[in-house]
Amino acid sequence: MNAPGRHLLIPPHLSEDHLIAYLDGELPRPQMDSAGAHLGSCWSCRSRAVEVQAGIDNFMRARAELLPEDSVVSEPRVEQFRQRLARHAIASEAEPPPLQERFEHWRSRFRRPVAAFFAHRQAVLASVVVTCVLVAMFTDSLNTRVSADTVLFRAENYETSHFPEAGKVTRTSVQVERVDHKNNNNVGKQLGTLTIVRDSVSSLVYVSARSASGEAETATVKDVREVAKPLLHVLFSNGQADSSLVQYLSSQQWVPDVSVAEFRQLAAWGIGGEALARRQGGTFELYYPFAPNHPSGIAQTLLRVNAGTYALASLSIFSREDDSEYRFTLTSLSAEPRSTEMARLFAPGESTKGATNPARSLPELSRPVPLSYANSHASEAEVSVADALHRVDACLGEEIYLFPMSDGSLLVQGLVDSSARRDIIRQALKSAAGPLRVEVYVPRELKNGSELYPSPDPSAPEPRGGDSSASATLADLSGATVPLHETLYAHFYKLGSSAEDVNKQVALFSDEIVTLARQTFLHAWALKRLDREFSPERTAGLSAAVLQKVEQIRRDHERWISTITHRQTDMLSPIAGSDVTSGVARAVAGGESSDTLLRLAQEQNDLVRSLFTTSPRTPETATSLTRLMVVLRHLGS
Repeated sequence: MNAPGRHLLIPPHLSEDHLIAYLDGELPRPQMDSAGAHLGSCWSCRSRAVEVQAGIDNFMRARAELLPEDSVVSEPRVEQFRQRLARHAIASEAEPPPLQERFEHWRSRFRRPVAAFFAHRQAVLASVVVTCVLVAMFTDSLNTRVSADTVLFRAENYETSHFPEAGKVTRTSVQVERVDHKNNNNVGKQLGTLTIVRDSVSSLVYVSARSASGEAETATVKDVREVAKPLLHVLFSNGQADSSLVQYLSSQQWVPDVSVAEFRQLAAWGIGGEALARRQGGTFELYYPFAPNHPSGIAQTLLRVNAGTYALASLSIFSREDDSEYRFTLTSLSAEPRSTEMARLFAPGESTKGATNPARSLPELSRPVPLSYANSHASEAEVSVADALHRVDACLGEEIYLFPMSDGSLLVQGLVDSSARRDIIRQALKSAAGPLRVEVYVPRELKNGSELYPSPDPSAPEPRGGDSSASATLADLSGATVPLHETLYAHFYKLGSSAEDVNKQVALFSDEIVTLARQTFLHAWALKRLDREFSPERTAGLSAAVLQKVEQIRRDHERWISTITHRQTDMLSPIAGSDVTSGVARAVAGGESSDTLLRLAQEQNDLVRSLFTTSPRTPETATSLTRLMVVLRHLGS
């Protein structure tokens, strides 16, 4: 016979409001401990807690994007609201805590309304979000220092959540470079790399620093600060670093790691004014200024944090003496199994310089590799990045590719002709969602050993005829080697005009036609590339809202093709004459079949180049012009 109340030995699942109160830390200490113990043993409640936390995180991201500028709320109104909150807090503390019986009574009374809330929670939550945004407009979140502290607090929580789980180790890799800001050249020089491996079994840490020249330092220690000085010596061994800065960092045992703790240590040395926190696209930037006479020679420090996940991106120290930025960029943060090979790293030992002991050398990290379109599925983040590239026309003929990576991240890699163009692309990608790495080079950087991956769609044709060099347009329009030169000259000639003025008009007209033809081809090529990247096979798992973004990009290209070809038709109709124009109309009306959009765009580009640029071969002018008008009519339909 079962004992009375035996069923109470199995604790009931936590309710939604109980979960939220636990996550917010609002429960009394005994209930907090009880809820924590239950979550530790109940997979169902733990899963729901993760869902609730994800919903809160999504709300915080939406809130951060919708917050007004500091100037929207006047300081007196903010102060009044703070005073009201203080009075309310004092009054709440004076009230006696509710009895357990009253809690159960009210819980039973509100059970049905709460159930009704969750039955319509999508609509209710939307209203709550709007209300909370309005309330947030009058809170301390607009205060710069509070915002900086909030970002640091959430970044610290992110770090804590990525501590090594049982049976695993975490590997952190940091790239160190010196950026010269003198004369605004912003040239970066690689100084070295730092790797830190933390163990889940012991408190030991394995560290390895390697300079760009090959000098190395490795150690297994309990406290990384024990080897801070030799690590800094290796990473700044090229002789170009600010010596006083390096000396100060060594004396303070600062570890060149991208972490909240190391950034707090920097910031605590000597604030020279109010901290500045601002959002740039998808990144929070936290600036901490130093006093002008600070012995470290530091002008300011900067921490970059991902605005979506609160993962640290990089940490920078700006030197006042040589006007340089020493940038420490987090290149990877990975969890790996604690294999036998990894466990050997945590045998205590002295630091070693130069070549490390093979038994304690760091195992190779399985680096993510780019996947082809055929071996991957498109993600919502990939669509977001593609849309950002589309907005700055990075899809029109430039060698810029978006790679899905084997670890689920994305890589934008390619080659552009100038640093200014690269900055435009980087700025556009700051608003893109998801884990993203950007490697966009200028030609001179490829000479230093940088390599480009092949296209993620190797079977796709390159944009033949889509080059942007000057030779792709006009070489010499003053002679009869341009097939339509005489026709164009006769069209633009007016009584009293000089030959020089008429030739200039011919040159401008021809140059515009060639440019428009090339743009038409590039839009058609981008449209074909878009169809391959987001084919039905790759987008099968995407939502309708995400697919709508892809469709909008497609409509943009189609609209531009139609607009540009109509412009070409309007320009060429007076040149072709009424006979050609009417013949074209009859050919289209007669049902002449059209080929693919890309083939037609390539054909019109080739025809324009043959008619309006210098060429060793002279085409059949009348036939080519008629065919060009036919192709333009098809493209513009």
